[in-house]
Amino acid sequence: MHELQAIAWLPGLDGVEQHCWQQFLACSLDVVEAVNVCLQGAHDLSIRDVLLLELLSRPKRREHRLCTLAEALGVSQGQLSTQIRRLEGHGWITRSPTQGDPRGILPRITSAGHTRLHAVMETYAQGIRVHYLNQLKHEQMVNLVDSCRRINDSLSTNGRRAGLTAARSSG
Repeated sequence: MHELQAIAWLPGLDGVEQHCWQQFLACSLDVVEAVNVCLQGAHDLSIRDVLLLELLSRPKRREHRLCTLAEALGVSQGQLSTQIRRLEGHGWITRSPTQGDPRGILPRITSAGHTRLHAVMETYAQGIRVHYLNQLKHEQMVNLVDSCRRINDSLSTNGRRAGLTAARSSG
């Protein structure tokens, strides 16, 4: 159980709403942490690293600009640059100037990164299965997908996280 379950009562939320939020928050943080531990132990990578490598493995080069990637990953360009430098140090990503914009940098996944990505994705999928999917029945998964879709649609409608939604749906 996550420490956040001890959060004080939130004004304006009834008991069911409070419990719903606390369970969601604790569960989502714990699942992400558990999958990160799997990835760190096996590959010295985080979920965010896996998502970046997966985005870079897609063929659409325009989507690989730093500003687009940062928006898709929900990080600042500075955080993304640090992440890219670290992965570049492992030989999994390379950077080159963008055509027509000498200030722009276009990260690309290397052949070593592609090779590594396959094993990483297997570990990622296994972590998701063990720590998340195996805890749910099929009907619960379908209901959860619907709930998450409605929440994401609401966030997109309100102009938040639109870039992340677009990046996830293309590809």
